[in-house]
Formats: sequence, structure tokens, C-alpha cells
Amino acid sequence: MNYYTIPPPIKLAPYIQFFWVLEGSASAGNPFHHRVLAEPSPEWIFYCKGQFEMNGSDGQHHKTSFSCLSGQLQQFKKLFTFHDFCLFGVYLFPYAIPGIFGLPAHALSDQTVDTPTLFGREGELLEQQIFAAPDHRQRARLISQFILQRLTRSQNIDSPVFGSIRQILFSSATLSIPELADSCYLSRRQFERKFIHYAGYSPKQFQRIARFNAVIKSFEKQPRSLTEMAHDCGYYDQAHFIHDFQSFSGYNPKAFFTHQKQGADYRTFEEFLP
Repeated sequence: MNYYTIPPPIKLAPYIQFFWVLEGSASAGNPFHHRVLAEPSPEWIFYCKGQFEMNGSDGQHHKTSFSCLSGQLQQFKKLFTFHDFCLFGVYLFPYAIPGIFGLPAHALSDQTVDTPTLFGREGELLEQQIFAAPDHRQRARLISQFILQRLTRSQNIDSPVFGSIRQILFSSATLSIPELADSCYLSRRQFERKFIHYAGYSPKQFQRIARFNAVIKSFEKQPRSLTEMAHDCGYYDQAHFIHDFQSFSGYNPKAFFTHQKQGADYRTFEEFLP
């Protein structure tokens, strides 16, 4: 398994958190199973080699598109493949969706939409360029150029709410929503309406998902006891922590962290039987 990230150009750092690459091997006798966990940030994913299949709610298996935008998630998904694979992803800030894709973030919450549906012929050409690119650095450059062009035509360039979204994403503490609204010089109702537009969920739900992700990333950096990680990320009640973790991952936290390797990114987590 090979996983690494590529930083975005400085101009796009307010919109792109990083590019990522995941490459691996799989076969009929040794499939790769991956569980996508609840996620506060959207990802634009290109399947440069191989496609995954997903267990649908109808009980059927559905193949992923060649490329797609996966909006922020409040539920986990199960994916698997029997073939060697190479994924190239763009890990975005939530408010990048209105700016780049011309849609309110909540329109893509818990949704996955393929690139040609989002951009038509322009999206098809981008797919072709990405798949024909000689390496991942060139893919990052192509997508950066595409996004910069989209942003020059966008009317969703900046909002005080962007800062609040970033605060929640990067803070290990539980933040006061009324105080965040005050810092944006907005009433509570105005703040919540704009927050849903740019982040995809209400501030309360977004903070719940971000806090769950903070626990995962805390383990990636420095594994500690569950109690320490939960407390440092704003959980003051063990029952609440376990409930959220099971809701957003489908796993009991003790079982999950027992099966994970120290320092591994969540994208490389292989699903296991609880």
C-alpha cells in the first residue's frame, strides 16, 4: 500500500487542503476492503487505475464512477475491489463546493456525483487529461488550473463564515456557536443559514463530525488511550463518545483502534470484521 499527499499551490490553499494518492494491489483471492468514515470535508476523487464497488442500500453492488465528487458525509460507506488500484484525490474545504462547483454545500451532503454530470463536456475533457497525465504532480497542476479558472468566475469567493468552518475543523475544543456567530457579526439564524450553505450541515452537526475526525487524526499523529484522545477532542462523556464513534464509523472505538496501524492515514484503513 502506498499513500502520500501533495500540497496545493499557495493561491489555492484556502480551498484545497491537500492532494492525495493511494495505490495498492488486490485480487480475487485477496480483495481490498475499505470503509469510508463520516467526513466533514468533501473529496474529488479520480480512479486512475481500477474502480471500486460499493454496497448499496438496495443490497446490490455498484461500481464507482471514473471520477466523482463525494460530499461531506455523516454516515460511513463500504467499498471493495478485486483489482490493483490507483486513486488521486483532492481534499477540499467544504466552502469550496459553492466556489468551484457552483452549488450550495448542502446539495452534496451525503451525495456522490460524477465529474461529467457536474461539468458536462468540460468535465469529460478534464477526466481525459487527468488519466493521460504522466504523473501525479502533473495531475495536481491540471486540477489546480481548472479550479483557478472556476474561481475567477465564481461569486462565492469569501465569507466570514469560512473562518468559523476552519476553526471547527482545526480546533480540538468544542466551540460556542453563538460566539462564532458574533465573531461573524451575524445573528444566530443568519449564521446557521450561511453555515449550512457553505459547510453542508448545521454548525452543531458539522462540529460533531469534525470532532469524530479529530479523534481519528489524533491517533494517526500520536496513539494514546481512548480516554485521553476523546477528552482532548472535546468529549467529556464516554457514552457520548462511543455513540458518535459507532454512528460515524460503524465500529466500537476500542475495536477500531486495536486494528489500526500507528501513523496510518484513515484512507489506508482496511475494513475488518468487528
